[in-house]
Amino acid sequence: MSSSAHRIDSEQKTLVETMKAILRLSDNSVTDHNHILRYGAYHTKVIPLALALLDYGHNPESLSRNLWMHLLNDVDNIEELSQFLAPAGGSFQSVSRSFARVANLQGASPIRPLTWQSVAIRFQQSVKLMKALLEWTLTFFRDLLIPIMAKGRTPTPASVVSTASRNQKGLKKKLIERDGWFSPVGYVMDFDAPAHITPLPAGGTAVLEAAHIIPFSASKNLALRRKIAIFTGQDMESLLAGDNINDPSNALLLSPTTHEYFGNFRFSLECRNKKYFIRRLVEARLLPTELLNHADGDEILFGHECQEIAKPSSLLCNVHLAVGLVLRNSGVAEMIGKILQDEDDFDDGNADGDHWFQVSASYLDRKLRALQDFDGLNMDETDDTMDADTDGNLSVSGTYAMRIGAGNSYRQCMAA
Repeated sequence: MSSSAHRIDSEQKTLVETMKAILRLSDNSVTDHNHILRYGAYHTKVIPLALALLDYGHNPESLSRNLWMHLLNDVDNIEELSQFLAPAGGSFQSVSRSFARVANLQGASPIRPLTWQSVAIRFQQSVKLMKALLEWTLTFFRDLLIPIMAKGRTPTPASVVSTASRNQKGLKKKLIERDGWFSPVGYVMDFDAPAHITPLPAGGTAVLEAAHIIPFSASKNLALRRKIAIFTGQDMESLLAGDNINDPSNALLLSPTTHEYFGNFRFSLECRNKKYFIRRLVEARLLPTELLNHADGDEILFGHECQEIAKPSSLLCNVHLAVGLVLRNSGVAEMIGKILQDEDDFDDGNADGDHWFQVSASYLDRKLRALQDFDGLNMDETDDTMDADTDGNLSVSGTYAMRIGAGNSYRQCMAA
C-alpha cells in the first residue's frame, strides 16, 4: 500500500464515520455463515442491517452515539477497543478512568500502524464486541422495525397505559376538510362525496381511510416510541403519546389499497422545504395502478381546502421514509412480511402440519416470556457452526444466537 493510500485508510474519522467504516469493512470480512438473521427461507446478515440503520436512519449521529454507548456497557469492551482505536485528542488508556470522555467520543483513528481495515477485522474477531453489536441491532429489529411494519395489529405491552383511542371517523372528517374528497396520493374519490363531485378518470372511487403516518399503536408502545426517539435524535412523546397520535399532522387520506402499501413501506413521502414528494421504495411493477399515477419524485399537494388544519408533519413523513429505506435496503422487509403473513394464516386457522407447529410453538414460548415480563432478547451461547433453525423460527447463526417466534408470538404475547 502506498503512503498516501495508507494515510487515507488510517485517517481520523467522526464517530458516525468510525461506526460506518467498522461495519462496512467488517461486513466484507465476515464469512457468509456467521451472524445471519433467518426466518424459514428468508435471511439477512446482521451487520448490513446495523449498517442500514446508520446509512438511512433519520439521525445517524444519534444512532451512532447509541451504538457506541451500547458497546461501552461492558468495561472489558473499552479495554478491547483500546487495542486498536485511538480517540481524537488522546488514547483510551489516558481516559480509562474518565468514562465521560470515552462516552463523549467525537472521533477516532486506528492506532498506528493499523488501518481501518485492520480495525474492522479486530472488531469482528472480538466475541464481546460482536455480541454487543448483535444485541443493539436486534433490539431495533424487535422494538422498531417489526412493530412499525405491523401497524395497528401490533399489541401493546400490558404494563403500558394509554389514553388514546381510535377516532377514525373524526380524523377522516378533518382530513377531508384539509384535502378535499380526493386522496392526494392516487386521486381516488371518497365514496361518500357529494353528488356534484365526480371521480377522476385515473383515480376511481373507494371508501377513503385516515392512515396514520406513524402507526396508532405507537401511542401504546413505549418501547417503539423510545426507539423512534433514538432513530430521530429527539423526544417524540409530544407527537406520538396519547391522543397526539391522532393529530392530522400524523395522518394521510388514502384509499384502502394505498393505505396498505404505505403501511408495508412500498412507498413513502419525503418532505423538503415544506413540499412533499412521493418516493417509491419498490419497483413500479410491485405498485398498484393508482400509485402509478405518480412518478417517483412527483410533488403531492396537501391543505388546499383548508390551511388551518395541520399538514402532514415533515418530521414524521421523513421518519417513515427513513424506516422504509432501512427496511428495503437491509432486506428485512420481506422477512417481516413473511412473519406477519404466517401469523395471519395462523389466526385464520389456515395453518397445519409443520407450519402449525412452528407458529404455535413460538407462540407458547413468547407467552411464557410475556407472563414473566420478558419481551427481550434470548441470547444463547452456541458455537460458531450453529445451523439455521429449520422449524421456521427466526434465529441468528454465529457466536451468539437469538430466536424470535413467528409474528403471532410477537404481536399476541406482548399483549398478555
